[in-house]
Amino acid sequence: MIKSIYRLRKPWEFTEVIEKGKKVSNLEFAIFYSPNHLNNYRFGISIPRKLVKKAVQRNYYKRQIKSILVKHKEICQDLFFSHCDLVIIIRPGFLLTSQFSAKQKSLTELLSSISQKKSRFEQPASKRVIYA
Repeated sequence: MIKSIYRLRKPWEFTEVIEKGKKVSNLEFAIFYSPNHLNNYRFGISIPRKLVKKAVQRNYYKRQIKSILVKHKEICQDLFFSHCDLVIIIRPGFLLTSQFSAKQKSLTELLSSISQKKSRFEQPASKRVIYA
């Protein structure tokens, strides 16, 4: 179970992150992230009703994503301790992937790419490395 302080709960919190944040995506997920002014990270999971009709299935997919986040918390510690809001939205490729391990790999790769981007741009200008 994930504590409520680590979750985005209100619809306006989701919209704020989606509108003002940055986006990283692949075939299975679209992740929007933006900094917050709290002492912890928060995340929200959204599964479009157009994509998954039944609420039971939407909740099942949300549980899968939550278990991935809890299991790989130590891998993306930079992201989790950087005071960031995340909105994870599944895409049609998520439903086509039947293996949980493939979904897990896809999400952890996206989260690690976010933490790499954040650490690269939080460096001082004199130590920043520009890749061409």
